[in-house]
Amino acid sequence: MPDNSKPPVHHAQLEWRENGQPASTAFDDIYFSTASGLEETRHVFLAQNQLAQRWSALESGARFTIGETGFGTGLNFLAAWQLWRQLAPTNGQLHFVSVEKFPLHPEDLARALAMWPELADLSDQLIAQYPDFLAAGVHRLRFPHGVYLTLIIDEASQGFEQLRLDDPGRDRVVDAWFLDGFAPAKNPDMWSEALFQAIANLSAPHATFATFTCAGIVKRGLKSAGFSLHKVPGFGRKREMLRGDFAPPANEAPHSHAATPWHLPPSNLLADHLADQATEPAAPQSVAIIGAGIAGAAAARALAERNLNVTVFEQGPAPGSGASGNDQGILYAKLSPKPGPNGDFNLLALQFAQRFYPTLCPHAVHFDGLLQLAQTEKEQQLQQQVVAQLGLDRHTPLAQPVTASEASVLAGVPLTAPGLYFLRAGWLRPSRVCAALLDHPNIETRCNTRVTDANHRDGQWQLGVQQDPEPHAFDALVLCTANSNRQFAQTAPLPLQPIRGQVSFAAATDTSQKLKLALCAEGYIAPENPGQGQSSHSFGATFKLKQTDTDIRAEEHEDNLRTLATLLPDIADEFRSQPLRGRAALRAATPDYLPMAGPVAEWEALEATYHPLRKNRKQRIDQRTPYQPNLYVMAGLGSRGFTYAPLAAEVLAGWISGGVMPVSQELVKALHPMRFAIRALGKNRPLHD
Repeated sequence: MPDNSKPPVHHAQLEWRENGQPASTAFDDIYFSTASGLEETRHVFLAQNQLAQRWSALESGARFTIGETGFGTGLNFLAAWQLWRQLAPTNGQLHFVSVEKFPLHPEDLARALAMWPELADLSDQLIAQYPDFLAAGVHRLRFPHGVYLTLIIDEASQGFEQLRLDDPGRDRVVDAWFLDGFAPAKNPDMWSEALFQAIANLSAPHATFATFTCAGIVKRGLKSAGFSLHKVPGFGRKREMLRGDFAPPANEAPHSHAATPWHLPPSNLLADHLADQATEPAAPQSVAIIGAGIAGAAAARALAERNLNVTVFEQGPAPGSGASGNDQGILYAKLSPKPGPNGDFNLLALQFAQRFYPTLCPHAVHFDGLLQLAQTEKEQQLQQQVVAQLGLDRHTPLAQPVTASEASVLAGVPLTAPGLYFLRAGWLRPSRVCAALLDHPNIETRCNTRVTDANHRDGQWQLGVQQDPEPHAFDALVLCTANSNRQFAQTAPLPLQPIRGQVSFAAATDTSQKLKLALCAEGYIAPENPGQGQSSHSFGATFKLKQTDTDIRAEEHEDNLRTLATLLPDIADEFRSQPLRGRAALRAATPDYLPMAGPVAEWEALEATYHPLRKNRKQRIDQRTPYQPNLYVMAGLGSRGFTYAPLAAEVLAGWISGGVMPVSQELVKALHPMRFAIRALGKNRPLHD
């Protein structure tokens, strides 16, 4: 069997020199010029890529993507961001993509960037968004005014390969390259043929590059990858450096897919049968989203920030009226010791969400910490494996192992089980979160509005709305309707499973008010919610498969009390003596418990294109199946909707608006709505029930 494990990530080992400059002990090289690292960056990378001239000429709303080898201290990113902020067009987007094999520890990053006081406001934002746990893989960081950093922790060529979707129309997105990193003589392994090929694969037509070195290995690699080379004066004592442009050969062979491209809709974002028109269809500008729960709200915000006009239809009276409408929501992820998509996505999604919500809706979040308690021997063994696999200890800002007595001190109430303490997780107010995400000038939200049908005609999605006689037309449609996706013929075959959950609400007592943190185990309880009027706690929730009614049941209140009693028996007894309120809603889960985020194929065409997989699931079919034009779905978030939604929405936005994906190719496939149909073909089973 293949080894899918990922090597542990090691932080850069630094030597701090007398002038305060960091140097790598592994490569015996400095991170930036002793003369002036910032001025060197401006000369080598900004000026030689002609960024000032190019950015001044960009149209409003344009996107520009920079690729970089060697993130290091982030100085190049900050210098580019500073220039972008000075010259960027209105609503422009800067996407900065960087690989780093040995990332700096957060404390080292802050110390290094303190050398550049003029960048302090940008440095502070980078330090605040820098991931607590730099796991191998792709990390998306978002900043104000359309600036995105995609930080890939990996060896350079492998890191860039993680971004490829095996489709030149989508992959060729980088407009300028910063070929930085330690000198070829110090780090020859990075400057490989594989790296230069990966750079070529991601380069947009007429992409430029700049690098401080003129080493032969670099010149030969760039030339063979299709770049023209020009020697220009270097910075300071460096006599010369290289710059150039990408010009792939005119007679380049047609692209042949390396694997069955089941996950790829056409690159122009519309169906294959439109591709033979005289003019290539434009990318969508108007998007309809059905559903204003956390899935729809997060999706709308991600698309609005990419300058799309979004209309959100919600059949309830306010955002978050469905499964996202509880008084309190818990933000946490169950970490896994096993490598694979589920564990990887949980880890990345949790960290992205922890950075996302305090930035966009600080008034609605209470990320004061969370304890995930291990009440059984099996759970304790699992947590021990997580601690060992991720290298968690008493100083890890992501999560720290704690004993029962330590957990009791943190929680403010007696506890009998050990667990993991998530320092920056906690609880939030769901309806406020959804409303805050939808508060954007590019978003119109229409509540008390039920969409009855959706049909694609004349190049647009025509939506029938119960209250309006005339249909509403949009370029693209995103269904964020959880289990109600089955009500639309286009997405009815998607395997979403309803799971009833009832949460209980109890008035706070003298004992319960001592609880300082959210607790999770078999069930959960949130700390006191002052709310309006009487303070209360949310606890629960039940888990009833294939039950679809939403009435409040006394027996499920009792279920929640029994579960709570295993954690906090005294508080459970006090809650049992009072009348409880409750709320029941339906979660939507997928068979593999990962969400769906992406486009939807034409079901009959999918069967016709890939039916050979029924006989040989590993057969390569060098053909893409037609997709339903500009139809997307984001659903199946299960019981971790608030953790999964922000990052899943970034994936969705990548499909709709193009650009660099926020996760690896492996996770793009793992979240793709059509994955279940492909698996069914490989097992020679029906595509849907």
